Amino acid sequence: MENIKFKVSPYQDELQLLIDGQKAGYMSIEVDGRLLIVYYTKLDEEREGKGYAKLLLDELVRYAEEKDLLVDPECDFVRQQFENHPRRYKDIWHA
Repeated sequence: MENIKFKVSPYQDELQLLIDGQKAGYMSIEVDGRLLIVYYTKLDEEREGKGYAKLLLDELVRYAEEKDLLVDPECDFVRQQFENHPRRYKDIWHA
C-alpha cells in the first residue's frame, strides 16, 4: 500500500503530493492575502487518470478551509470540478 502525504512547499508555491516519500505531483499555487490561486495541476505520467488529482484537490480544499482562504481556480481541472460540484465548493470558491 502506498504511503500518501501532502505538503505545501516552503515558498507556498506548490501543494505537493508525496507517494512513499517521493514527489509524484503538485498543484501550482499562490497565496495572496485571503486568496489561494491555483494555476495548474501536474502529475507524474504514470499517476495520471488514477484519482491522484482528486486527492490533491481534496487536500487543497482542506487547506483552504483550515486557513480561511478563497480559491481562485485558474487550473482547468480545479475549475471543472468547482463548476460540476458548485454546492461542495461554494464556501471557498472565489468566482
